[in-house]
Amino acid sequence: MLLAVENLQTHLHLKRGVLRAVDGISLEVDEGETLGLVGESGSGKTLTGLSLLRLLPMGSGRIVGGSVKLDGQELTTLSEREMARDIRGRRIAMIMQDPMTSLNPVFSIGDQVGNPLRNHDIARGAALRSSVVDVLTRVRIPSPDKRLGDYPHQFSGGQRQRVVAAMAIGCTPRLLVADEPTTALDVTIQVQIISLLRQIQADTGAGIILITHDLGVAASLCRRIAVMYAGQIVETGPVRRIYRAPAHPYTQALLAAIPRLGEKRTRLQAIPGQPPSLIDPPGGCRFAERCPVRMDKCAEAPPTIDLADGHSAACWKLA
Repeated sequence: MLLAVENLQTHLHLKRGVLRAVDGISLEVDEGETLGLVGESGSGKTLTGLSLLRLLPMGSGRIVGGSVKLDGQELTTLSEREMARDIRGRRIAMIMQDPMTSLNPVFSIGDQVGNPLRNHDIARGAALRSSVVDVLTRVRIPSPDKRLGDYPHQFSGGQRQRVVAAMAIGCTPRLLVADEPTTALDVTIQVQIISLLRQIQADTGAGIILITHDLGVAASLCRRIAVMYAGQIVETGPVRRIYRAPAHPYTQALLAAIPRLGEKRTRLQAIPGQPPSLIDPPGGCRFAERCPVRMDKCAEAPPTIDLADGHSAACWKLA
């Protein structure tokens, strides 16, 4: 098992109260596997990824419970120095959602891609330049040796996303967290980025956690899916089972909202209502207020029911 997360709890301490952004999730990722973490905006997907790297907002973000083990090593008890020196960037790396905010506009691409290699003493001097050219070649940046001195604004959106991927894979991490890597890109570039992630995994054997709200992207790249709602994982299973026979009403509603070719609709189907506040979340099922099949029993927290072939869901109607 490459990554094992058990009952992870990450809170944000705000002026108006404690926001339970990640509230007791458990997941696993094998070497060479891609796990899709899907759900609406605000469900806690990105905070989950940031929690794995311990990159939480300073002063407010804290992991208050649970376990995160990478290759059997517990990460939640490591010091910040140990995380920066041994884990972050070297064994776990993250492709951030927006390359225009994750890339520094005043440093060249060569400097930024080379920084992780330099910080982890993988390459220096002439070898560093060669390594940067090599990793840019791997992510298919044209004429990389001529573009080392260029700046982020001189690259297209798709190329900037490739540069961010180059920064993440330069140290050959064991686990790659890709946070919405295809957001704001046109369909053609999305296909290229998906192909790039597949190639990176084939070359390095890394496990990948793909964070996305695009169920189509998740279906094309992932072997398993974890559906997240209001800080909790409500359903997990193989891609084919999740898409063909979703068990949780929230997963069913997400899939029903996707338009399909050849199907005529006058209106797109939407999920009514809004997710609950994570500062004062309901005690029972957090989807109950929006659920079309809710019962009185839903006032209590539902158990996670094991279905067939690694498929499970937390819903009283399955009990």
